[in-house]
Amino acid sequence: MKVFPDRLESQLARGLARAYLIAGPEHLLVEEACDAVRRAARSDGVSERVVLEADARFDWQQLDAATETLSLFATRRLVEVRLPGGKPGRDGGAALRAWLETDSDDVLLLKCGAWEFQQEKSAWAKALDRVGVYVPCWTVKAPQLPDWIARRLAARGLQADRAAGRFLAERLEGNLLAAAQEIERLVLLCGSGARIGVDELRAAVADSARFDSFRLVELVLTARAGAAVRCIRGLRDTDTPMPMIIAALARELQLVAAFQLRVRQMSAAEAFAELEVWRSRQRAIEEAARRLSPAKVRRAVGRLSDLDRIAKSNDRLEFWVALERLCVDLAFMEAGRHVA
Repeated sequence: MKVFPDRLESQLARGLARAYLIAGPEHLLVEEACDAVRRAARSDGVSERVVLEADARFDWQQLDAATETLSLFATRRLVEVRLPGGKPGRDGGAALRAWLETDSDDVLLLKCGAWEFQQEKSAWAKALDRVGVYVPCWTVKAPQLPDWIARRLAARGLQADRAAGRFLAERLEGNLLAAAQEIERLVLLCGSGARIGVDELRAAVADSARFDSFRLVELVLTARAGAAVRCIRGLRDTDTPMPMIIAALARELQLVAAFQLRVRQMSAAEAFAELEVWRSRQRAIEEAARRLSPAKVRRAVGRLSDLDRIAKSNDRLEFWVALERLCVDLAFMEAGRHVA
């Protein structure tokens, strides 16, 4: 059964399915959908969680082992399989279909970061769709964004007219993570139940922190190292959440990598159209794609994993120092040359 993200909570309220496939390029929607399934599982008495990282070297026999092994507390388990590439391969597809045919009481949560429409037609995805729930998390297109923002505002207890939604959509240029961040700020500034229009939004935006994580990304992509360092110190001074900064950098670096891959086979305009990149963001993406080699972009994405580990250890000093080094390296990188 296909259920879109805004309908998932209603589906979960009717009961927990045997399996969930959460997949798509919009990372915020993917993460929120996975969180909703985890909460519903806990409420339904699923007290154990097994996490499997299904990378290219993953042994799919571990999926069977995760459910065949006796539970420590003799309870149902949430078996979470993280599939970054979105394609399990022949062995993985067979393992997933076999699992779905069992009568296990455990619940499967399959999280796919990379996803394309054609993958819905794969045998394993169809098998899951028959017995479970498929939640496609596609990028919210520009015409749909004001309505998405309005629903998000209403869910957080704020009343806003359509003009306010359009104002935020234009300001945030299609970045859902930035929109979610801005809405949380509005809740803090205006209070739940407040009615806000464009004038109130302008005032609230003016009162927001001077520096934000998406401004940092723009500075890094356009090779403004000094300004990036000043921005990082502003983020530090305003106690910007560390995971938010990592997520913003990861999103844009992955977009640069995807653009580099596509322009080998099509024009830049066609690549941007396929990736649905807003016009105002195209210059920075294209500039970074020319300046940074694909290998350096991949290494930078890898370094974000180190930043995530540091953030989870709550070593704030190490995090901000490591972030400055990464951003300065990226801002100074040129094709064929890396400033360490």
